[in-house]
Amino acid sequence: MRKTILLSVILLIVISSRAKVLIYGDTRNFPEVHRELIGEVQDLCVEAIFHTGDLNQRGKAQSEYDSFKEIISPLKAPFYVARGNHEKDLALFLDNFSSAEGRSYYSVVHDSLKFVVLDSNLSLLPNTGQYRWMLNELESADLPIVLILHHPIFSSGYHGDELGLQYYLPQLLKKHRVAAVISGHEHSFEHLRWEGLNFFVSGGGGAPLRERENHDPRSLYFNMTHHYNLLSRKSNSLLWQCFDLQGNLLYECNVYLP
Repeated sequence: MRKTILLSVILLIVISSRAKVLIYGDTRNFPEVHRELIGEVQDLCVEAIFHTGDLNQRGKAQSEYDSFKEIISPLKAPFYVARGNHEKDLALFLDNFSSAEGRSYYSVVHDSLKFVVLDSNLSLLPNTGQYRWMLNELESADLPIVLILHHPIFSSGYHGDELGLQYYLPQLLKKHRVAAVISGHEHSFEHLRWEGLNFFVSGGGGAPLRERENHDPRSLYFNMTHHYNLLSRKSNSLLWQCFDLQGNLLYECNVYLP
């Protein structure tokens, strides 16, 4: 009996300490909220961090990036950023968060997942350089893909699909090994699903919160609150968990890997 209990405890410890990916975004207006978020997550067992964009209020001064980096300094995991519309100066953004290729769009392999990070401030229309790069990343992938971009493809929030991405991107993504699409821009949390493909909107890292503007028929859950997310790899799925800044679990779901 003791041996069984001991093994159960060990198994519980292994599961609870499973490597996780931290995801959050839109920290631009209230650094004190961002600092509170970092205080809540800094001791979590995370191996990678993805920010969905809008780090700063204007993104035109190095002092803004210096302030941002000071706030996230307790975090030790690699920190990856999708450029938001408030990172207005592209050259300055690249000075602070450049990819290995020196571009604002790039890919990262972590935990047998391929994270494809786009710059939705640059054109994603077919025949543009970024679109051709994205298509090559999708077609050549031998791992499940998590796509990250600042502007949402589907949303019930204030902005909605302001770039018209839903008219051509979902159909393309469905043809490839895309497990989830993650964005920010809306100052809330939302989970939407279209034809089995999961879309998460996470922009509650410090920007002024906004209520639901329209009820997208694909929406499964919406919450207007400051928050962060943890993404945990399982054998054939991903566990998505959304928490408020007091560490309370707000929402969770499983995303099955293609």
